[in-house]
Amino acid sequence: DYPFHLGITEAGTPFGGTIRSSIGMGILLAEGLGDTIRVSLTGDGEDECRVGHEMLRALALRSGGFRMVSCPSCGRVQIDLNRVANEIEEGLKLINHENITYAVMGCVVNGPGEAKDADLGVAGGAGEGLIYRKGELIRKVKEEDLVPAFLEEARKVKAEADAAKA
Repeated sequence: DYPFHLGITEAGTPFGGTIRSSIGMGILLAEGLGDTIRVSLTGDGEDECRVGHEMLRALALRSGGFRMVSCPSCGRVQIDLNRVANEIEEGLKLINHENITYAVMGCVVNGPGEAKDADLGVAGGAGEGLIYRKGELIRKVKEEDLVPAFLEEARKVKAEADAAKA
């Protein structure tokens, strides 16, 4: 028995290379093939690690970290979803939590349903956001307070998860 290494050499820039690596290796990993992986992207090696970890988490081959879902910003979005989602994702990286799903949704049409399915979620409204925790509405905040309020709630989720492990 020898380890079976998977990798797409010189896959490309972060956008295209992520797609090529995910398709090329994802199919094999989903079939149970491969012992190690290597993502090769032009630029910062940190992107390669993040893509590899996320690929393994998406296939349920790696636990830990968090999963964040967000909507694609259709015409119903009533907040600056791109900014809010990116700032929340960056803030969540500093919390060091495991196996938690977050949702950042931009409107009140689909947002509440999607946000309710997450451990912690937000649904944007007209310049405000509704924060849900495990399906229960817990806060309504102005858009400018949304990121810090969401991250405050995420820290509470983390603290409670840590206390439950102790």
